[in-house]
Amino acid sequence: MTMELEASSRHYWDRTWSRFLRHQGMIAPSSKLVQQMIPHLQRHARVLDLGCGEGRNTIYLSRVGFHGVGLDLSRKAVKMLANNLFEEEVRGQGMVGDARCLPFRTATFDGVLAHHLLDHLDGQGFAAAMAEVGRVLKPRGVLLLTMGNFVHLRDGREVTCRDDGSIVFTSGPNKGMLVRPYQDAALSDLGRQGWQVLKDELTPRGSKIMLLRRLEAAGTDVARS
Repeated sequence: MTMELEASSRHYWDRTWSRFLRHQGMIAPSSKLVQQMIPHLQRHARVLDLGCGEGRNTIYLSRVGFHGVGLDLSRKAVKMLANNLFEEEVRGQGMVGDARCLPFRTATFDGVLAHHLLDHLDGQGFAAAMAEVGRVLKPRGVLLLTMGNFVHLRDGREVTCRDDGSIVFTSGPNKGMLVRPYQDAALSDLGRQGWQVLKDELTPRGSKIMLLRRLEAAGTDVARS
């Protein structure tokens, strides 16, 4: 992702969450989705909510017995999470960060939730984020991811299509947003990258849901800042 595209994407999400902060409250958590992780986690497990937004799933994770940590690229979103944690009287943590370079030590988390986060990264970003998720997960930790199928957007007048399959909005209300339809070839290769596929299915709307277990031992313990 170029610096110009990255800055545009960050601006889009800050603008989006700023509007949300002014006009809306917290929306309902994706409870049925999150519950797919629960049988694979012990009580009080640490779970990272990547692309947490206003924190609906971070708060839900904390309410059902886990230590939820929300991370988002947008400072506005993390501000909303902090407000919602306070108002809902729920313990949890929120911080600004990039999924491609996570600010956590190796083997920090028992689980990671990436609900429509990885489909907002280009090809290189997806590979980097998956490597980082694998690094911060404990051995046999689980990743629950969802990715959309945005192929219907490719013919839109307000978008530009990149060689890696990414679709970038260059005008209109979504200017700066990047989406990338999931690619079966990249996802099927995860089994050769130290992941065990526990679930792989499509929703009625064509989104991909995968539950993966990290099999390889974590590497050297390092801190990110």
